[in-house]
Amino acid sequence: MPMKTRPIWPKASSGRVDSALSAHSLIGLIVGGLIYVLCLSGTLAVFEDELEWWEDASAPAVAAVTPEAAQKAAQTLFSAREGELSHLNLFLPREDWPRFVASTDEETRSVDAAGAPTGHHHAPWNAFLIDLHYYLHLPSIIGITLVGSLGAMLLALVLSGLLAHPRIFRDAFAFRRGGSARLTQADLHNRLSVWLSPFFIAVALTGAMIGLFTVVGYLVAQAGFGGDILALYAVLFGEEPAPNPAAAPLADIATALRTMKARFPEAIPFWIIVHEPGTLGQHVQVLAEHPQRLIYAEYYNFDGDGAFVSRTGMSDGALGQQIASSVYRVHFGYFGGFWVKAAYGVFGLCLCAVVATGLNLYFLKRERQGRPAPRLRSVWTGLVWGTPALLAATFAGSVAGLLPPASLVPAFWAGLAALLLWAAITPAGRVRLEARAAAGLCLLLIVPFNVIMRMPADAPLLLHAVSAVLALAALWLLRPVASAAFGKKDPAGRQGLTAPAE
Repeated sequence: MPMKTRPIWPKASSGRVDSALSAHSLIGLIVGGLIYVLCLSGTLAVFEDELEWWEDASAPAVAAVTPEAAQKAAQTLFSAREGELSHLNLFLPREDWPRFVASTDEETRSVDAAGAPTGHHHAPWNAFLIDLHYYLHLPSIIGITLVGSLGAMLLALVLSGLLAHPRIFRDAFAFRRGGSARLTQADLHNRLSVWLSPFFIAVALTGAMIGLFTVVGYLVAQAGFGGDILALYAVLFGEEPAPNPAAAPLADIATALRTMKARFPEAIPFWIIVHEPGTLGQHVQVLAEHPQRLIYAEYYNFDGDGAFVSRTGMSDGALGQQIASSVYRVHFGYFGGFWVKAAYGVFGLCLCAVVATGLNLYFLKRERQGRPAPRLRSVWTGLVWGTPALLAATFAGSVAGLLPPASLVPAFWAGLAALLLWAAITPAGRVRLEARAAAGLCLLLIVPFNVIMRMPADAPLLLHAVSAVLALAALWLLRPVASAAFGKKDPAGRQGLTAPAE
């Protein structure tokens, strides 16, 4: 008679298995939620220039700046300083950003075409948005490393998703819109993943490269520069001149700009940095676009007298330099003009939809298997719709002057935490409707307020276009709320990205 053997591992109880699965789902929800926040904030960040100007709508439009006006603006801010400055910046008008802004360590001012400051540059929500996408509002090194890691995870998800579905390309045009919520969302998820996979791979890869640059730079410095990270940066961005703190008149920016126009007519200056202004060791960097190149900028270096010293070589230097300088524009779509940015906006929203439906399909699958997780599904719904609601609320509060700049970060994260706690005890359908209503109402109220109270009568067409887009977004967010109010029901599969039929 064969002897019975005891299994090596004791049979797990169903309760312990369910607990483990719930913990696994929660971890996936947290990681997926952070990726979703990055995708949504990144989509908005593509239009940071337009949103920044709309937020500070009273600033004057400036088409071009003369070297003399640039010198005047710099001298005005330098003369008004209260202490020593490490940098003085001039942001010159560009084709898609017709403004002139000057800043020091102490203040940022809008400037008119003659070089006279017109008022304090005030766009705190835009800075809040950029800090959210770059760092998730964490300390810089920790935040950007986490963001880069999430970019790498997103890249792995895109590639593994393509490999996990052998029929995904053959079914690229199959879309079962009239079926169940699960089939409709599965087709939406898979079709968008196929059609836009080159875009998804590009933004995930470049996002990982930008975010993990510090970590990779440290490893490269250890391997090839004896651990000296500054030596690596000198190769990529040029060496800094030796400091000399002795006092001197402000650097001759006007001469530097005139030299740029004469020697490098193909380059378009857009950012001037005076390092250590007002000292004998000061030097001027002029960052300039090269329209036919993907590089973020070529760095042209001048001494304090405005004499040309060197350029870094981003446009024609080592291949590694050119690649390092190109990932930023590829990631944010800052090339090719308006239509490329518009495409990035649409594709970015599609990426948000893919992330949202990905976890939604997971919850639908659990329901089919008899293991529903209604609270987690409601929390996910709260995050998908609560994130735009909190972004809209902080945007409206900042523009209306109700939220001081220092309160934007705590208001966003505390509000999101409270919303997710509420979502855990509320049906997903109600969470979706109320979050959409909050987002839509915030935008619908702030657009006429800004147009009437802050926008000048002769505001450029660009500002009116932003107003129109924000108003249309508000109406789209409020559409299902209006349908619910009038007793209309969405057909199966149209309950929203994360709220299948209850």
